[in-house]
Amino acid sequence: MNTQLHNWNDHPVLPFIRLCYRFKETSFFQGERRLLDYLFLYMEEGRYLLTVEGVEYELLPGDFALIQPGMLFTTRGYGSCVVPNTHLDFFYNPNRERSFVTTPGQTNLEPYSDLKQPQLNEFPNLQLPVKLKPRHPESFKKLLNQMIEHFSHNDIQNVLHAQKLAMELLLLLIGDFETTGSLAFEDQQFVTKMKAFISFHLSGTITVESMAKHAGYSESHFNVIFHHYFGATPHQFLVHLRLEKASELLATTGLKLDLIAEYCGFANASHFSKAFKKSYGLSPRHFRNAQEKPFS
Repeated sequence: MNTQLHNWNDHPVLPFIRLCYRFKETSFFQGERRLLDYLFLYMEEGRYLLTVEGVEYELLPGDFALIQPGMLFTTRGYGSCVVPNTHLDFFYNPNRERSFVTTPGQTNLEPYSDLKQPQLNEFPNLQLPVKLKPRHPESFKKLLNQMIEHFSHNDIQNVLHAQKLAMELLLLLIGDFETTGSLAFEDQQFVTKMKAFISFHLSGTITVESMAKHAGYSESHFNVIFHHYFGATPHQFLVHLRLEKASELLATTGLKLDLIAEYCGFANASHFSKAFKKSYGLSPRHFRNAQEKPFS
């Protein structure tokens, strides 16, 4: 079982529909395969038996299902089946034009690992079952039918409308199956925002007041939530980042200590050396000399 959690900031959301149509077939079986993308489907007529990762799911008219990338599954249809469906990416991949809809028998995705989409269930606070029970099924049904209609045309306006609807589909899925609201995403945004702000101003003067203003909080409230997210006061974390940057410069450049002190926001070389030795147990010079491959 994959327990790795993805960060929303590492995977830009940009839906891309690969296939979108109304599947019609009578009594059939499709063998094992794994997908590089997502398969979202609605059972309009007939009866499906999906076997996903060894678990069977019966789909009857009115049911929805989502097969996520990498899941091993088979499909068996009974009677006359009509199944509106779409194959699509939810996340941007620069190589997505190379990706494709796999066919029965394709179970080894290792040669195409760079094309495989991350699963939604690998993101914080999301847990989407295979057989979906939306709170507003009519919204999903209408959306899928509209996607199919727009996708059936090749002009740019219809293509853009279809991709816009794919984004709405993702929003509906997240809205219905997010387990604890958007707190985790807000946490990530705060952490990313503060790291970027501090890194950008590392060589200058940064006050708690300026950080709080950038984050949109009062100074007192900012101190509380900053410590909650980072486990340190703003000043402690700022010194940590400055020393981290300084150690990188010591290991990879031949810059003099006074320049490193200036670049990293220390008052002078003496102040820098004192803070560095307190944190690393070595003076900056000894730290540089101790590196396996010192700058030359």
